[in-house]
Amino acid sequence: MINLLSPEGWEILSVAACASVACGILGPQLVLRRRAMLGDAISHGVLPGLVLGFVISGSRDLFPMMVGALIAALLVSFLAEWLRDRAGLDEGAALGVVFTSLFAIGIILVEIFARDVDLDPGCVLHGMVELAPLDQVELFGSSVPRSLVPVLIALILNLVVTLLLWKEWKICAFDPTLARATGLPVQTLEQGLLALVALTAVACFEAVGSVLVIAMLAVPATIAHLLCNRMGSMVIVSTLAGFLSAFIGTISAEQLNTNVPGMMATSSGFLLMGAVLLAPGRGVIPRSVRRLRWNLRVAMEDLLVDAQLCVDKCRPAPSSKFFSFRGLATSLLQIRGFMRAGKPRGDGRRIARALLEKRGLWRRFAAERLGLAPDHLDGPAHRIEHHLDEDLTRKIETGLESRRS
Repeated sequence: MINLLSPEGWEILSVAACASVACGILGPQLVLRRRAMLGDAISHGVLPGLVLGFVISGSRDLFPMMVGALIAALLVSFLAEWLRDRAGLDEGAALGVVFTSLFAIGIILVEIFARDVDLDPGCVLHGMVELAPLDQVELFGSSVPRSLVPVLIALILNLVVTLLLWKEWKICAFDPTLARATGLPVQTLEQGLLALVALTAVACFEAVGSVLVIAMLAVPATIAHLLCNRMGSMVIVSTLAGFLSAFIGTISAEQLNTNVPGMMATSSGFLLMGAVLLAPGRGVIPRSVRRLRWNLRVAMEDLLVDAQLCVDKCRPAPSSKFFSFRGLATSLLQIRGFMRAGKPRGDGRRIARALLEKRGLWRRFAAERLGLAPDHLDGPAHRIEHHLDEDLTRKIETGLESRRS
């Protein structure tokens, strides 16, 4: 069982957090390019590299197998890119063709060269971060988990390259045509990004496993995409979401006595669910609240206009059921003091008069400038009046006056 208060617990958290942040730095680049599932393709496509690393070295040492996995991961990226650009395949189709083919080749190689050998792809694909403190190496005079070294190298490399190529990657992500017009080596920049993703994925496989790498490349960046409108903010939020997933996942694994990478991926999923529900700009709940407020505003304005027309024509105002949307709008108008006894009062009367003027203005505009028939004027005018602000109203009035003159 993990104990975060112990040195071993902090070592586990450091490995998990570095892996998550390393993936979180590159995730926004993939999400903006619609390549978030590249990590999934790499995790399946490295199997032939693992087998060839074992065959060439004759041992199951980590280094040759990691080199083979890295070469295979780069091959997945470059082949998918080549099929997309040269064969005209969709990005998803190209990745699917490449990683399934390489995975099948890997299975064949296992059957030919390693049938009687305990060659477990889990050493790279299904990492156990809980075992990180058991394998230590010396780094700058300190003893650290061996799996932390490649993850830390990938983190530093991602940070440095992202800072160096920030403007170039930003232009390529948002406007590739402009990037080519300005003379940027778009193809080289894109291939460099894919190579960096492959290096990061392979470096993190041993520590946290393929499932978590896929999740950390896609989920924190998706959270950032929901919460942010600028690329710089996306990278910051993505790295913070990755770190928070690592922290919550490690604590949850301690409490539930379960797998850390699995809990990290689960935690990131819950964070994504929260972003989908609560994101200020795109969240389900804020959008629903904005829609409700707009519908209430329209209903309240319609009630004021109808009540004012009844007053002008000396007719009784229509009643509304209390337990209805129109009844709710009526109650809000009464609470605000805009209506009393079915008649507009104070600001309510002013709002109703302004809306009637906008309705009449739009009727004139639709008849004189758009050429609508008289029996087609009321419906559009009734809808448009809620959207006309002072500036647009002034422009319409000026246009009608200039046409008359």
